[in-house]
Amino acid sequence: ESMKWLNKEDWEKSFELVPRVAVNLLPVKCPPTLKLWGVKKILLTRRAKPPMIGSWHMAGSFIRRGETIVACAYRVAKEELGTEVKKLWWGGIFDNLTGDPRGQVIDIVYWCELRDAPQVGGDTAEIGWFSKLPEGVGFGQEKELGALGVL
Repeated sequence: ESMKWLNKEDWEKSFELVPRVAVNLLPVKCPPTLKLWGVKKILLTRRAKPPMIGSWHMAGSFIRRGETIVACAYRVAKEELGTEVKKLWWGGIFDNLTGDPRGQVIDIVYWCELRDAPQVGGDTAEIGWFSKLPEGVGFGQEKELGALGVL
């Protein structure tokens, strides 16, 4: 069965009607457990296109119709990081009322371990491992990262 996709204008207009649900990945260099777990570095991506071009954020995507949350997480790894998820851990769910200029987003976050080294792909201009949050974190995610006890 083929999927019907909204054109860009209708898709952006949909933010005015309902919140969008996004799945974000937070790859780590060691398994997470709270700050006490010993998270030393997290992976963030720099956005290659609008909105918020040039900002650092968690790799993520909006869930597609007919796609499960976990399937979306695996797709994000493949499309945005050019690799596969080795293991997922629950991170949290966040109301992001104003972080995305297009409208309200519900962010679902998973900690993860990647199978291979990440590669630039999708909407990603650059990938970076950070031991402290960089300047220019976008989409209101600095609050989410803080709530997750990162760095």
